[in-house]
Amino acid sequence: MNKVFLFIVLFCLLGQPFSCFAQKVGKNDYFYVLNTRQGLSDNCILQMMQLADGQLAVRTRKGINLYDGRRFVLIPLPSEKEESIAAYKGQTHLYADNRNRLWVKDYQKIFCVQLTEGRLLEHPLDSLLHETGQIRNGLKGRDIQDLFVDSRKQVWVLMGNTLLNTQDGCLISLRKEWGSLQDLDTDGQQVYAFMDSGIVATFLKGKLAYTASAYPALDAQRYRNTSLTVKTPDGQFYQIRTGRDERSKTDASIFLHFDPESRKYSRIFACNYLLHTLNMSSGNQALISSQHGYLMFDFKVGTTPREVKELTLPDGKSVATGINTVYRDREGAIWLGTYHDGLIYVSPMLGLFFTIDQPWWQTGWAIAGFVVFLVVLVGGALLYHLRRRDRNVIINNPSANADPPLADGCQQPETAKEVLGEPKLILQVRSLVEQHLEDGEYGVEQLAHDLCMERTGLYKKLTTLTDTTPVAFIRSVRLRRAAALLQEGTLTVNEIAERTGFSSPSYFTKCFKKEFGVLPSEYM
Repeated sequence: MNKVFLFIVLFCLLGQPFSCFAQKVGKNDYFYVLNTRQGLSDNCILQMMQLADGQLAVRTRKGINLYDGRRFVLIPLPSEKEESIAAYKGQTHLYADNRNRLWVKDYQKIFCVQLTEGRLLEHPLDSLLHETGQIRNGLKGRDIQDLFVDSRKQVWVLMGNTLLNTQDGCLISLRKEWGSLQDLDTDGQQVYAFMDSGIVATFLKGKLAYTASAYPALDAQRYRNTSLTVKTPDGQFYQIRTGRDERSKTDASIFLHFDPESRKYSRIFACNYLLHTLNMSSGNQALISSQHGYLMFDFKVGTTPREVKELTLPDGKSVATGINTVYRDREGAIWLGTYHDGLIYVSPMLGLFFTIDQPWWQTGWAIAGFVVFLVVLVGGALLYHLRRRDRNVIINNPSANADPPLADGCQQPETAKEVLGEPKLILQVRSLVEQHLEDGEYGVEQLAHDLCMERTGLYKKLTTLTDTTPVAFIRSVRLRRAAALLQEGTLTVNEIAERTGFSSPSYFTKCFKKEFGVLPSEYM
């Protein structure tokens, strides 16, 4: 029995799948501590991240600890090897770039570790400028005031009010009235610069595209101290900002969501204490460490967090101290970095005790699991086929009997099924668009409002049902109506373009050709 349990623990620690995030973590779950007894350099954890090779990089006061599931290897960070970045005034931050370098930012200073060699680099900022050829322009490493690594793992440096991509040479100019740059990321096309004023400035090919603000100017001072922004796989941005409320003389923190599609911020959570680090899962679930423990958000059920203020360890010890950092690795395990107690490894799966008398794949529970999996797989495939067939019938048959549109006042439907996933949503969308055919400004925003839905919710539901975006679906409805008018032969192309909401006959012709493969004149 003891050997079996030890095998399960080691199996989980070395990177096997863990329990899903949605499971509760509380006093009855198991927490495993990794501290100086296991080889950690010291028990004060400042920051951590998982590297490309699966190792965990842990920043403590004594340096970078690389953990491979078996042992810790310390890379010291002596002060004589640090370089100055005067513009950075935040907490410890770790970046891993596409050249296998780990950048370690602390307040107004930076280190760089070459991971392949396990050593600290000397004068890494000068090396960056050499890579781009900027050294020939008289610039030196001391001219760099801050450094960022985007989600593509490309390195950006800040010099005055100029941002430089050290890989492709892209230059971006920042305006002084926006404040100081705190975070940066890109979606591969646009670059997002998050400023301490709460403004995000978005650039396309080095030129300013638009700006958006997280809150009114009166709140800018309250939340301008530090910022941490995380981009999710679906291109959404989540941000925690901290500062101080001078009126109440208390700390202040806020948790925000920025949607690049709508170009708008939304407030999720605010409190009068400090939030430290943010980790987002692929399912838009959030973990946030704080001076009071950590917060767990599951946006599928709402925006009210579950607060965990006390951890009970296997030996009965209770940890109520603040958690400095939190990280959820690629396998689903949760790592908590504390001020005094080292690393706390959390996985509800480790609380299960198994007795294995035969190979696991021959046990009754395994066989039953395989049967259930096959049933679910076959049933899911059949259901998907039937829904797709019904969806195609409705989409390709504009004359199908549609339900009347939502009445003024926007009453919610009696059942979720009527709007959230069934073809009735398509019928309602088609009906509303056809009512506003001549209004070329009628788009996704107004459509979502008329359906009593959020823009993001409409986008997700409509793309699921139609395999196309709301913008494209609206345009398709307009074009199908235009095709019907062309077949009637009573109106000119210009008149039809105007009646179906297109800004110009030329744009109408272009869209029509793309949709039907022929020009409007040929379709007649």
